[in-house]
Amino acid sequence: RHFEGRSTVTKRREPLTYQHTLTKIAGLIGWDRAGAVCGVTDRQVRNWSDPDCETEIRLIDAERLDRAFIEMGGDHAPFHRLFALRLEIAARRDAACMVALAGDIAKESGEAVAAVLQSADGTDPDAVRRARKEVQEAIDKLTDCAAKLEGREP
Repeated sequence: RHFEGRSTVTKRREPLTYQHTLTKIAGLIGWDRAGAVCGVTDRQVRNWSDPDCETEIRLIDAERLDRAFIEMGGDHAPFHRLFALRLEIAARRDAACMVALAGDIAKESGEAVAAVLQSADGTDPDAVRRARKEVQEAIDKLTDCAAKLEGREP
């Protein structure tokens, strides 16, 4: 890519990493604001997002950025979600084989979609409860799969 006469290469930031999550936050709030929120320069925040840089974001700064992301219209706390998911993945590393897991994911996801559609008007509390249950079961199977994929080469 070329910007203002400079050649730049965008570094890959793998999913489920702090660098990827930070880049997502900066995409919404901006690098300058991210630096201001954390009391550091935007260059420092960019270094935290660089997978080749040895410096890493501090927990307090991750929380500050989650709050800023939500304040700027984000619908969740990205670092909080990442922390929780990475812990779930670590707990599920010994999940079933991938083929069986893929079948379970397809089944649970299909059931979740069907239940969500049945609860779409929100008038039947039982349908809403069933949809929540099915969605959670699908999330659990997807988390099992993410755990199984963790540690494999991209």
